[in-house]
Amino acid sequence: MADTTLSGAAVPAAEKPKLAHMSVAMFGMVMGVGGLANAWAKAHEVFGLPLVVSQGLLVLAVLLFVVLAVAHLAKLLLCFEDVKEEFAHPVRSSFFPAISVAAIVLSIGLRHYSLPAAHVMWCAGAAMHFVFAMTLIRRWITHPQDENVLTPAWFIPVVGNILVPVGGVPLGYIEVSWFFFSVGLMLWLSFFTIVLHRVLFVPAMGQRSMPTLFILLAPPSIGLSAYMAFTGGQAGAMGDIFYCLALFIAFLLASLWRHAAHGSFFMSWWAMTFPVCGWAGASLAYYSARPSTATAVVAAVALGIASLIVLGIGVRTACHIYSGDAFRED
Repeated sequence: MADTTLSGAAVPAAEKPKLAHMSVAMFGMVMGVGGLANAWAKAHEVFGLPLVVSQGLLVLAVLLFVVLAVAHLAKLLLCFEDVKEEFAHPVRSSFFPAISVAAIVLSIGLRHYSLPAAHVMWCAGAAMHFVFAMTLIRRWITHPQDENVLTPAWFIPVVGNILVPVGGVPLGYIEVSWFFFSVGLMLWLSFFTIVLHRVLFVPAMGQRSMPTLFILLAPPSIGLSAYMAFTGGQAGAMGDIFYCLALFIAFLLASLWRHAAHGSFFMSWWAMTFPVCGWAGASLAYYSARPSTATAVVAAVALGIASLIVLGIGVRTACHIYSGDAFRED
């Protein structure tokens, strides 16, 4: 209830500070920029493209991670009830594992420049992701869920497990990586069925949730990169399956582009970036294993699309933050 003055005139309730409105989904920026940095690093190996592009993107991703980590730590200390409310939300809670995924993405890029930093980021990311995934999946099992609020964002705590080997295997964490890969792969198959049922048979998702459809591209793309990490860069039959499925989903999402990304801009648009960057990196790795004109074209196109999407969303995000709209999202 609003406060009143002695004259009886209503005084608006105090507005929450901007910090309280800062969404954990903002870590999607680190995932997108860091994922693009890793893709460009692979493009340097495969096509000989300038390494400085990857290095610049990696520096930007690290800076974003530090700023967001400090800001969210401050939010946790100063606006604990808002953090608690966000973690209890049926949709927004799925973005908390974006913190751990972002840490693992950075560990992949940092490995080429600082092994100690890569080890720290990977271990912290893997540990956090296990806790987030266990907590959220346990909640979904023990509490009835409303199918109407289900979005592909639920893939983040599930499929994030598949990313762990991409950073873990090169660092020597083979057994732990197999654990995460097995869990992520099996749960992906289950949740893909659930999400597909929701998309097909339940009323359409809200405008803000539509970009999360691009998360469907992440499992086969990251799955391909993880599988090739285990095989030392060899594709094999399983790699071919991952690659072809990712290519099909990429075509499908391209046909749905105007349907998924339209109307007002929200920070949730960053959900599109990491999947396409993961697809670009996986396509480049697949080209190395199966070099041909066709795979070279797919890899080049994927890298170009990922770069344009990250650049476009990055520009719109800068305008969104400058206008203050980023801190007024519900």
